[in-house]
Amino acid sequence: MRLTKLLLLVIILTGQIWSQETDDRACQKCHQSGTWFPLSSSPEFDHNRDTAFNLVDSHADLQCSQCHTGQGIEEFHKFSTTGNDCADCHQDIHDNYWGDRCEQCHTPESWNMGQAYRRHDETLFPLVAAHHRLSCYLCHRSPRSLPSLDCQVCHSTDFLPDLASHSGLDERADCANCHAPTSWKDILAINHGVFFPIYNGVHRGRWSSCSTCHNQAGDYQSFSCFGSGCHSISGMNSEHCEGGGCERCNGFTYPRTGVDSDDCYFCHSRGDKSTCGD
Repeated sequence: MRLTKLLLLVIILTGQIWSQETDDRACQKCHQSGTWFPLSSSPEFDHNRDTAFNLVDSHADLQCSQCHTGQGIEEFHKFSTTGNDCADCHQDIHDNYWGDRCEQCHTPESWNMGQAYRRHDETLFPLVAAHHRLSCYLCHRSPRSLPSLDCQVCHSTDFLPDLASHSGLDERADCANCHAPTSWKDILAINHGVFFPIYNGVHRGRWSSCSTCHNQAGDYQSFSCFGSGCHSISGMNSEHCEGGGCERCNGFTYPRTGVDSDDCYFCHSRGDKSTCGD
């Protein structure tokens, strides 16, 4: 009987010692030998490798207890699984208006709205200039809706009253060809160099507004070389006609009388002073 009790005691003590050694080895997966804190700089457990939730950016600075809660040391060290959805930790102030894919606007780098605007730049409609100051709900008026990219949809009060004066344009016109996102009244004319250079060459700095050359309100297909003190008809007549004859260019003879801006453009389509020489 005594021998049986002795054997049982040896087995129990051996089990306790083995269990303690196993627990110690488990502790050292995260803790340093001889001290509990700080945690080991090279733990055996790698959250990014061993779980489905990578700790990057702001998440990398979190304490374990911020996500894995538990009352008491034993319960805490069970490391109960925490949900991977953002809303499991972050309050959804949008009340699911945008759905549950928070990563479309937010990043682990920061939860603030600055990240949302930066992610918007990855879409077909980057938020620049005046658009950057707008509230999301001004354009996204229903849950998860994608508004039209046409300027006219939002700027109808600006566009429609002037539509008739935009010669040759209709409601499908791309306003961004001329208007800047800073303000509807800012005219870019970014393609102007295709037709006639005004941002370089001899005409650079010679004009102050579109009306300097486009003197028919709203009709930007019409232009004048003789308005706003630019060129005078008499001065051009003297420069192109001498004696009884006038200069020729590509089969066109400069008219001694009745010259118009289209005649100027025929020979000087780039705005320079060169002539054909024939």
